Amino acid sequence: RKLTIVSADGTNARTAGTAIEMQGAAGQSTAEWSHDGRWLLTGGRDADGPGLFKIPVDGGTAVRLTAGQASNPVRSPDGNLILYTGAFVGGQAPLLGVRPDGTPAELPTMNVRQGGYRFLPDGTGVVYLPSLQSRDFWLLELATGNRRQLTRFGDRSRLETFDITPDGTRIVFDRSQENADIVLIDLPE
Repeated sequence: RKLTIVSADGTNARTAGTAIEMQGAAGQSTAEWSHDGRWLLTGGRDADGPGLFKIPVDGGTAVRLTAGQASNPVRSPDGNLILYTGAFVGGQAPLLGVRPDGTPAELPTMNVRQGGYRFLPDGTGVVYLPSLQSRDFWLLELATGNRRQLTRFGDRSRLETFDITPDGTRIVFDRSQENADIVLIDLPE
């Protein structure tokens, strides 16, 4: 995967961060704009191995923020915190944080679905899905580290992607349910 930046009218296409092989969860964002719009944040791999990178939009060399498996970065509304996931194992990955200058951010030790986390618009918390099989949303309060369950869906539908409305009052998400009927049709010989 590569990043291509184009003008709003579809012209001036150019590839950014050509030395980075992007990585991330299918169906989730694999790149995020920086707060000031000058960088793209992405998890990937370069000649020195996996990490989280800042790729300058105007060209130039990517800046490594972290070493180790990193994918699906999400930037806080004020731009001071970047969340991402580490190595994906058994339907979940550790939720990790870093500051834009590469300084590690302290977070409670917890696992989430890879790419399944979004900041509240005011930046005080993170809505997340704890695992690949999770059918309910949880909230991590960043100031206290407290976690609480937000939903209790009764059915077995699967959640894929989600986002938070700009006013922070709703979670917008998709759900799918696998239903199948098996029918035997005897064809004339």
